[in-house]
Amino acid sequence: MDFQNPLFIQIAIDIALFVAIIILLWQVNANIKNPSLIDSQRKMITELKSLIIESQVNADKFLHALEQSRLALKEIALELELKEKRVKTILANSRPEDNSINAKATNRDSAFSQSKYSAVIDMINKGYSEEETARATGFSQAEIGLIIDLARIKNENT
Repeated sequence: MDFQNPLFIQIAIDIALFVAIIILLWQVNANIKNPSLIDSQRKMITELKSLIIESQVNADKFLHALEQSRLALKEIALELELKEKRVKTILANSRPEDNSINAKATNRDSAFSQSKYSAVIDMINKGYSEEETARATGFSQAEIGLIIDLARIKNENT
């Protein structure tokens, strides 16, 4: 056997290439059977889905809290408007005591001629306190507060 012959060199190279191809095919087959990348990708996808769901739940909670805050601010604004009206009427009616007593008596007389509930609202809008309104109309202070709240809710809905 002469190793100098080109035929032997060619056969040796072909055998080496054949062995290299067999080794590469064996490695590719092993990677196909062991899909570690695919499992990690599946884990990442499930984690991403859970993060998306969690994000949606938190966004819904945030929107709900935002709506509650908006309603609370609206209620505070209404209360401030009522108090502003009371202060304006008190300032406008800041006369000597006898004029205010006469005005209260006149308001009491007109309150009894109107509906009791509208009289309560009118007196509160004119700046009377709940205690004064309770004395004038015969309602308790708790009833006065309830009438005011109901009127405010009615105004909000219209």
